[in-house]
Amino acid sequence: RKSDRARSVKIGDREFLTKGLDHSFWKDAFHNSMRVSWPTFFLGFAVYFIAINAIFATLFWIGGDCIANARPGSFADRFYFSIETLATVGYGDMHPDNDYAHLVTTLEIFVGMSTLAVYAGLVFARFARPRAKVLFADVMAMGRHNGGAMLMARIANARNSTVNEAQAEIWLLYSEPTTEGVRFRRFKQLTLLQRRNPIFAFSWTLFHPIDEHSPLFGLGQAELEEMDAYWVVIFDGLDDVSGQKVNARKGYGVADLRIGHVYSDILTASESGLPQLDYGLLHETEPDEVEAEPSEQA
Repeated sequence: RKSDRARSVKIGDREFLTKGLDHSFWKDAFHNSMRVSWPTFFLGFAVYFIAINAIFATLFWIGGDCIANARPGSFADRFYFSIETLATVGYGDMHPDNDYAHLVTTLEIFVGMSTLAVYAGLVFARFARPRAKVLFADVMAMGRHNGGAMLMARIANARNSTVNEAQAEIWLLYSEPTTEGVRFRRFKQLTLLQRRNPIFAFSWTLFHPIDEHSPLFGLGQAELEEMDAYWVVIFDGLDDVSGQKVNARKGYGVADLRIGHVYSDILTASESGLPQLDYGLLHETEPDEVEAEPSEQA
């Protein structure tokens, strides 16, 4: 049944409320099990484990003295016997003593084997899911580079391995009124000087030229705020170690845009003379040397 209760949904760092959808966990159990955090995942299984054993312990308790060597009327003994049965441990101290107990233990063993198969599959799926360890700069920069006005986004590879055939995109999301006065959310892919990187090993700065063909041309901070501008940087590539495709994304609002700034250089020379990348400077920007509106054509 659809719920009238609003639910908070976070896309990147933006929060939205959804209403009128069926948010039942069991309607999309696999997806929900894959997206929750590891602590929540294990806590959910622990709650299920205790609940299912409590249910079977109650069935054994209803059957009276159907478990040999269990203390008469002891719910705790039946609960622990249920755990041993569900886990197929079977220490031998307690065992079914009549047909009713054998029937319940048969059902519990079936449930236990099914649960183990499903849980092991989910754990494997979560561990086997490829993840890109990509660092995104906390802010975007809008300044001059190589004589032209640019929107810049910087990313870095946080692993000691390469990502082959890496690709990146920057999408502009903004609100635009129609002739009827209704505001619609629009999506535009921004043109990049270089959107492919054959071997992504260290850092990569994406450049979008702000010229007359750019949707950002002639816009300042006030105009960007009015149109509720939001940028999404999307990265994907082939992990060199696992051989699997990895992807990541990061969103930026107008408050995360540094107008009239460029990124600080993270490449320096070490004491030994070898090139050194300082990832501590990944998020740093500095004022553009040329004081000019970033939306102007150079």
